[in-house]
Amino acid sequence: MDDDSDDPVMALLATQRAVLAAVENLAGQVQAMQAKVDAMGETLAQLVAGSAGASGAGVGCKRTLGDRFRAATNKEAAADPELRTAQGHYRVAEAIAKGLNKGDPEGAARDAAHAREWIAYQLDRGRVFQPAKVQDSEKGALAVVAPIHEEMFPGRVRAPRQPDRER
Repeated sequence: MDDDSDDPVMALLATQRAVLAAVENLAGQVQAMQAKVDAMGETLAQLVAGSAGASGAGVGCKRTLGDRFRAATNKEAAADPELRTAQGHYRVAEAIAKGLNKGDPEGAARDAAHAREWIAYQLDRGRVFQPAKVQDSEKGALAVVAPIHEEMFPGRVRAPRQPDRER
């Protein structure tokens, strides 16, 4: 009279089935939440488009520098004299985001999008960007992390510190 409840293999299989069921349940919940997020994004986009149309932003109103940066492709921003330096910092931010999110392209894209919006917000506030610094190395040109990138990624990156020259 063998009892299957004492069999460790059967117990392991039962545990695996329970874990699989829990994972499938979580996957369903994630899909449902993603659908809600997508719907909220569409609603927000419609609201933003509606408020822009209602305010007359498209008719006779000049778009802000931040708006232009948000709407520009990388190539367009690099070609625009007023956006070129901001675009240079965005390119550095993209590289930083990839480095911070190795193996997680969605995380890198999310961080890069956050940096792009941060830069656009700074442009709207009147911030003037200095050119991003590049350092030559054996592997080619490397972007240098600057204090501005610390602002974009607070607590996640540090710019190299210059030794205090007054000592």
